[in-house]
Amino acid sequence: MSQSAQRIFRRLVLIAALALGLIVAFAGYGGGALWQALQRYHLEALPDHQRAEQTLDVAIEFKWQVQEWKNLLLRGHDAASVAEHWAAVQARERAVQAGLMALRQGATQAVERAAIEAALSAHQALSQTYGQARQRFEGEGFRPQQVDASIRGADRPLLAALDTISDQAAERASRTDQEARASAERALALALGGLLLGLAGGVATFYLMIRRAVLRPTEQVFERLAQTSELLLQSERMATLGGLVAGVAHEINTPVGITLSCATTLQQATQELRAQMSGGALKKQLLLDYMELANDATELLAGNARKVAALVRSFKQVAVDQSSEARRRFRLRAYIEELLLSLRPEFKHSPVQIELHCDDGIEMDSYPGALAQVLTNLLLNAQKHAFEGGATGNVRIEVKAQGDRLELEVADDGQGIPPEHLDKVFDPFFTTKRHAGGSGLGLNIVYNLVCNTLGGQLRVRSQPGQGTQFLIQLPRVAPSVAANAAAMSASVTSTAGTG
Repeated sequence: MSQSAQRIFRRLVLIAALALGLIVAFAGYGGGALWQALQRYHLEALPDHQRAEQTLDVAIEFKWQVQEWKNLLLRGHDAASVAEHWAAVQARERAVQAGLMALRQGATQAVERAAIEAALSAHQALSQTYGQARQRFEGEGFRPQQVDASIRGADRPLLAALDTISDQAAERASRTDQEARASAERALALALGGLLLGLAGGVATFYLMIRRAVLRPTEQVFERLAQTSELLLQSERMATLGGLVAGVAHEINTPVGITLSCATTLQQATQELRAQMSGGALKKQLLLDYMELANDATELLAGNARKVAALVRSFKQVAVDQSSEARRRFRLRAYIEELLLSLRPEFKHSPVQIELHCDDGIEMDSYPGALAQVLTNLLLNAQKHAFEGGATGNVRIEVKAQGDRLELEVADDGQGIPPEHLDKVFDPFFTTKRHAGGSGLGLNIVYNLVCNTLGGQLRVRSQPGQGTQFLIQLPRVAPSVAANAAAMSASVTSTAGTG
């Protein structure tokens, strides 16, 4: 190699080393700063968030304490019942006290400690007021109206103190979040700057190498560029295919699982029937039961097999949105019938009858998975709440077409919803069956799916003893994801009316 070529090669190596050094230095510095930002977030922001959550827990416990006090006034008809509800009030009172004490132990600022001390004082005063009100309640012959009027507003000082604590915790959490975010942004900017500078040095090196033609001829460069381009195109196609496969697998999973379960059940029943026949103990009732089971299982097998076949046939047209929920066109009546068929085991031993009134020609371009979740939650909710204790009744699903919109009504003739609960049924965590394992999320999920995913509106009407009607208005063509965001502002209209 000539001296000129050696000189050019040394310069190229120097430029490459400088570019690599810039990348390592700035990336390392930026990575260290990012690590420090993350540590700060864990040491400062997360404790502030935990303090805010603790404050929320105290507020929730206090809400339950007030609710238990209301239960005492409404349900205390003698000394024994008053004592029972008073024990519940005191249990909630101790929980609030323990929560406030925990907040006070973790307080680091004088302003926060003062607010917590005010809350403790207010809670102690409220406890004394409740105790005096209880004595008056028992002494005046269990008359809730007079006692309730006498203590009205007694909880306002504690509510104000809890609001102050919550606002302070939220303000600190927001401030530390902003500081941590700013540190992370600065660290990322430094790392990105180092990468850009290193890339700039690399580009300069590559330009000089091409211009000087030291390492490889021009034909090899273009050939490798072409190969790289082809690999990128193949990778993109494989990524798209992988997304389609994931969507189809997600949709097929449920019918395949149902098919396997039905086939296993039918196989076990067949083996039992064969054993009875071999032993000469076959009875008519056993054969009838087997025929009924075989009929139900084959219906489920055929329906889910058709569903899988339809999904496979439409594989090339499958599209998966950002929430992995498939959107497609479907006939509404056929889809609801398949849903009711899959819910048959839930209602097989229940006296509740389900009626479907829907024209065969109604089609939708929407999210069938979300619609199935809505109907499933409403039907199971009716079975659990409207017909408590195994009462007989009917649930009617009626669909009417109104231009480009649909009116879907799910009505039952059960025991109805009390007026004081009607405006809370869609609130998260509201349930009257908490003692029986209820979470209070079923109807809240229904509301979110109808108003957000499906782009519709939801109302409820009910009157005790005259059943409940859920009225859903849906567009035949579901709005886009951007339009769904605007639908989040829709409010639920809850009115009490006749069945």
